[in-house]
Amino acid sequence: MSISFICCVQFVNGQDLLEILDNEINDTVRYTQATFKSNRIILGQSVETRKKGSLEFLLGTKYWNRADSEADRGSFAADLFTARFGMEYAFSDRFTLGAGVASFDGIIDGFGKYRLVRQREYSNKVPVSITLFQGTSFFTRSYSRIVLPESSDRFNFVSKVMIARKFSHDFSLQISPTYLHTNSRQLGYETNDYFALGLGGRYKLGNHVSVASEYNYVAGRNEGPQGYNTFVIGVNWEVSDLMLQFSATNAVTFDEAATILFGPENFNMKNGALHIGVSATYTLHLRKQKLNPNN
Repeated sequence: MSISFICCVQFVNGQDLLEILDNEINDTVRYTQATFKSNRIILGQSVETRKKGSLEFLLGTKYWNRADSEADRGSFAADLFTARFGMEYAFSDRFTLGAGVASFDGIIDGFGKYRLVRQREYSNKVPVSITLFQGTSFFTRSYSRIVLPESSDRFNFVSKVMIARKFSHDFSLQISPTYLHTNSRQLGYETNDYFALGLGGRYKLGNHVSVASEYNYVAGRNEGPQGYNTFVIGVNWEVSDLMLQFSATNAVTFDEAATILFGPENFNMKNGALHIGVSATYTLHLRKQKLNPNN
């Protein structure tokens, strides 16, 4: 009888311990990881911010041909080429600063981004991630044969609220309300201020390969004389801390403002409209990473 009682008490205590452990696990906040695999979807920024102490190096290249109507067409490979080198550093798990410079168009850009809200796993309380972005770019020389005599005319600014959700292990989607300001009207625009809406997504095909795409719609302008909405589609190949991207787009440059606003041609396969991109991103971890679900 006493043995049965002791066994009963041990069983009840064991059940209590399991319930306590289960409650603690359920109360632990777990954040969704890798909504996107880098700070950028392809060209545009994503909601992602790196872990504190991470330093990201980016080398982007683009190749394209002049339009058939233009003179000085090349006879081999691409007529024109541009490259951008950038660095981005995570001062905390939520805050990142970055800067870069492009060769062909001579644009220097810089930005800051802050991860305001993080999507939670196994919970509908916080179904999305939200990141705030502020960027600026500066033309170091005339842009597309347009003379910009004053230094103040050479600045562009962009503000974004990036909202993303990881719907499954394979699929993520982001929407980005955007405000753009250009200091000069010599670029061919009727106003200095524009509102845009960005849409981006990623679908994972395998352990190391995914496809991604972005589209930027700019409101309040006439497509054609004032530029075209930009579209990009690409493939990402992930190898440890290195990511290679191969893309096709009608955006000429790399910085956020020019990528959204200055699409010189509509996206198609014709010369002058199609730009082939090859980019590499490498992440260097300067601090030891801690396994903490609340980071």
